[in-house]
Amino acid sequence: MSAPRRRLGSGWVGLILPIVAATTVMWLMSALAMVIYTNGAREPQTHTLNIPAGASELIAAGENPLRIPTTWAFLADDTLELVNEDSVGHWFGQYFVAAGYTRQYELQPQFGASLLCSLHPDGEITIDVEVRDFDWRSTLIPALALGPALGLIFVGVRRVLRALDEPDLRRN
Repeated sequence: MSAPRRRLGSGWVGLILPIVAATTVMWLMSALAMVIYTNGAREPQTHTLNIPAGASELIAAGENPLRIPTTWAFLADDTLELVNEDSVGHWFGQYFVAAGYTRQYELQPQFGASLLCSLHPDGEITIDVEVRDFDWRSTLIPALALGPALGLIFVGVRRVLRALDEPDLRRN
């Protein structure tokens, strides 16, 4: 009886090739989704937030005089302008403006998180800054998270199907 033939795609090549192929396909799908998502994005805008005198007292009383939402969404490269006419300095997420000053901040993509906000009655706000243009780095996360997992699933299914297809060698 001769030794069983080694099939093409077995060993390390049979393991690595599907993982690389699945990761590549996931990256291409992510890149296509990013192109569709960012197509026709508007030009950068300036969002001005005027903080009137006495705002800190109203906020301390539980009011929302500035009508700031709990989550505020922006696009990358938008500018946030904080005009503070109040007698105290205020925090808006990681951005600070001292009493009587105006500050401008260019916003860049970040993961949404609850941040300290002295301008909101809840004391916190989520600033969500989304990408405006194609950013290849944003496509790597789904590709590297899902690609290898899908490749390993494919390898496992292929090995199970091959095992079911082979004759039982012990029945001689």
